[in-house]
Amino acid sequence: MKAAWDWHLPMETEAEQRAVVEFAHALGFDTLIVPGPTGAMARRGEALGVRVIAIVYARPTEAFVKDHPACLQRTLPEEEEVAAALSRAPAGYQHLSHRWFQVVQDGDLLCFEHPESREALKGRVSRALEVADGVSFDGFGFLNHYACFCDRCRKMRAGQASDGAHEAEVLGRMSEESLVALSRMLYAHAKDVKPDALVTNHVWPPFRPNWYYGCRLRLDYCTQTISWFYKPNWSLEQVAFEAAEHKRLEDRRANRFVPFIGLYGDPYLVRPPERVAKELEIAAHYGDGHVVLCNLETPKQYPKIAEVVKAALRGM
Repeated sequence: MKAAWDWHLPMETEAEQRAVVEFAHALGFDTLIVPGPTGAMARRGEALGVRVIAIVYARPTEAFVKDHPACLQRTLPEEEEVAAALSRAPAGYQHLSHRWFQVVQDGDLLCFEHPESREALKGRVSRALEVADGVSFDGFGFLNHYACFCDRCRKMRAGQASDGAHEAEVLGRMSEESLVALSRMLYAHAKDVKPDALVTNHVWPPFRPNWYYGCRLRLDYCTQTISWFYKPNWSLEQVAFEAAEHKRLEDRRANRFVPFIGLYGDPYLVRPPERVAKELEIAAHYGDGHVVLCNLETPKQYPKIAEVVKAALRGM
């Protein structure tokens, strides 16, 4: 799988939708992952040999929030205060503070232990597969990056013997099992709906108790970050370490590891073409010919980066 994630290029008209597929194909990608793919994109993808995959998010709709407030994730009161404070931070705070991710995410996330949440996610998968060649899961994690504190999750944990383990270990273990179980359920559902559907993801947000849990998720391809969007840029040594560690942990009974390279085109954030080439070289070495680049706006905006991407994909 040589995949491009994108949600930046214009897709309002059918011509624009087809153009995104054509640009991905011109660069050498065989898979395009976008939110809300259309029939026009799917048809153009089929003609060019590009699979068009729908992103499935874990954020609830406004209607779900109204109808099922108990089925949303909850954090500790102190964490809610942190989230509220961060919501008042200046624009661009993530760049100013040089944070890879926020301490506590804002907004709402589904709690994956509620049947209503699971059914909502299954419905999203079913609807996506009416058009798309597969689904890609994004945002499947925890607001505080380690656990949910809704009433249902609290009761479930209270009913589990901790065998003397520290509370943090119990939280981490049960949260990880929740994410793994959800992946198995949604993978099976996707294959029931469309047996040849491609099922993939991006491991995000990070899961603090076990940064490398992605190797356990049930997927066709598990895309895991080896280079992130924001500065300070990870050293090439760290990029190589992340790729090597994910490859070492790969369990093909669960999924295949695919390196994920995050790349934004903002002048402050864009990386030199030579640097991007090195990252793609590392991805090629550890990814067995599989790679994900996010997003297409950057090579569209910077022709030299586009040439680097084309050359790398030709060599994979």
